[in-house]
Amino acid sequence: MGTDPSTDLGLARRRVMAATRDLDGATVRDVLLDALLVSGVDATVTDVMMPVLREVGDDWEAGRLGVVHEHFVSSAFRGVLGELRLPVQGPQARTVVLACPPRELHDLPLELFGAMLHARWWRVVSLGANSPMTAIGEAARFLRADAVVLAGVRRTAFEARLPSLTRLGRTLPLFVAGEGAKALAQAPPELRVLPDDLVAAAELVDAVVPAREEAVPVHTDGDAEPAVG
Repeated sequence: MGTDPSTDLGLARRRVMAATRDLDGATVRDVLLDALLVSGVDATVTDVMMPVLREVGDDWEAGRLGVVHEHFVSSAFRGVLGELRLPVQGPQARTVVLACPPRELHDLPLELFGAMLHARWWRVVSLGANSPMTAIGEAARFLRADAVVLAGVRRTAFEARLPSLTRLGRTLPLFVAGEGAKALAQAPPELRVLPDDLVAAAELVDAVVPAREEAVPVHTDGDAEPAVG
């Protein structure tokens, strides 16, 4: 009789949460890598990693966990993501730039979303938290990116920059996500607001930008690849 994958992921979530309380990085890594191997990136992110982040945040607010646990789980998850990021190459590869706008500091959910895009054969370049709009635009132009995804929890993170976002959205597909994006009274047509469901959001980005059929030559100095986040 086969094992129910959802049961496995529920157990994985509980084990990762227990290991987080104990600051046991080796167990977090081993459980997540096993889940990724058995259940894939989408399921592991949505059913294990994101629920653990929410639980750690709730327990911190309630005083059951300390700030050390928030820093620990962030570092542990980023370490696992780093092990996943093998180079994405070939004619069908597309490039996406991920970033949080200025004063937006919580970029880990966006990094997890990047892992889901990476599994769909996207080359993910992450600028991280608190990224200036000029840097985001420069990265998109330099990399000849196929899309940009920005995430933020504050409405003003997007509202105050609508002219810059509109200009960027006229040059390539621009997606915005998070509570700040959802709170926009009326997003301009150049911005596509992603749904809360991460799988649906990843499928939307993947569908808007079809895989390339032919290789696009990229001129670089030597064989160096830009940092992939």
